[in-house]
Formats: sequence, structure tokens, C-alpha cells
Amino acid sequence: MRLRERIVPIVVTAPDDKLLIRWKQKLDANECALLAGIVRRVFALDGNLRPFYDAIAEDDPLAWARSGAGRMLASPSVLEDLVKTLCSTNCAFSATRRMIAALVELGGGTFPSAAMLAATPERVFVDVVRMGYRARALRELAERTADASLDVEALRAADGAEEEAVAQTLGSIRGFGPYAVAHAMQLLGFHRPLILDSWTRPSYLRLLGKQRRSDATIRRDFARYGRFAGLAFWLTLTRDWLPSEAM
Repeated sequence: MRLRERIVPIVVTAPDDKLLIRWKQKLDANECALLAGIVRRVFALDGNLRPFYDAIAEDDPLAWARSGAGRMLASPSVLEDLVKTLCSTNCAFSATRRMIAALVELGGGTFPSAAMLAATPERVFVDVVRMGYRARALRELAERTADASLDVEALRAADGAEEEAVAQTLGSIRGFGPYAVAHAMQLLGFHRPLILDSWTRPSYLRLLGKQRRSDATIRRDFARYGRFAGLAFWLTLTRDWLPSEAM
């Protein structure tokens, strides 16, 4: 984890359903508090899914999720989530992983800060990270974050941000279309938008045994879940990612 100007290796385990964080470097009280906050964000511990669990009746197809499913594993910072989302647009996942690995290398072994990204020439993003058209969007996002003209950390639902305002802000970021906005909002704790892309659409059609279904119809399929519609969609698609004994 990057704690201000230091990179601190940590190990997180979960004995007895609790998160235990271990590190070897000496940390002061402020750094310990910062690290705890980072881990809370990574594991979405501040998100309140109780209304969703309460709304899932025993006979609902998603009743299995009441055991605790649905928290989205996030990055230590909102900026990192936004950049990773940008790196996932219009490309194979292998290309996404390659771009992110190159950015981590630029950061000295962890994701670079906004200041580091803003100070990096755009040509590096094009020639070394091989981001293509995303390079300009990344540079602009990093500059806006570094000079505080865009406070991305204030976009979290757990911090009181409003859903509509967050959607508008994300939509104003270069390179963020409907898919990227919906993806980022899930990580920020807003679970209404459905992530509709080249993986989720065909995956849902396979589950239904159908050849076609419009985006509008898919949204109607999950409208009954209200502000958790996007989460319900995601859990429907990823149920088989969990071992049967966890359900």
C-alpha cells in the first residue's frame, strides 16, 4: 500500500471472520489510521447492504446472497479505480492487465499517485504503457486530481455523496461513457446502474437461454431491485464464482 510517500507491504488475512492486517515497517499512529481506512475501502466495509438483504425474500432468486455476498473489492483510492476502469474500456482483459502492470511499474511497485501520473509525459502512457487513446484521458484525470479541481475521493457513497451528482461528475471525465460510469459507481457504493458490456450481455443471455435482449429490457428485468438493480444483475452473473458451500 502507498502511505503518502512510503510503500508499505502488508498481509491481510481473515481469521474467525475478521480482517487481520500485518506489516513489518514501523508506522506512526497517523499511518496506522490511514492504513485502516484504506483496508476498509478495499473491502467495502463502510457500505450498508442491509436494505438489499432485507429486500431479498426467501423465494427470491438472489436469496443466497443474504449470507453476505455483494461487496465489491475496490482499490485503495478512487483514482486507482477510475484509472483501472479507463484501462478496461474497448479492449480485452489481457490488455487491461498489461496497462495496469505497466502503471504499477511506473509507481515503483504500487499504483502511482495523482502527482506522479500528472508529472509523467503523455508519451510515456502511449509508448511505454501502451494506452492508446486512453493516454490523454488518464493525463487529464491525473492533472485534475492533482490540482484538486476534481476531488475524486469525495465521490464515495459512504462519505455522503449523492448518486445523481456522482454520475454527472463521472460522465464529465474524458473517456467515461455509460459502461465506465456504471462500473465506477459500483466501486463507489452506488449499486443502481447495470454494467452492460461485451461480457455481461452475452453472459446474461446464456443464463436466460436467449439469443437477444435489449439493454432496456435487461434493465427492466432488474428494476424491482431499485437502487440495488446493478448489484442484483452482477450477483446473478457471478453466482457460479462462489463455491456451493458458501451459499
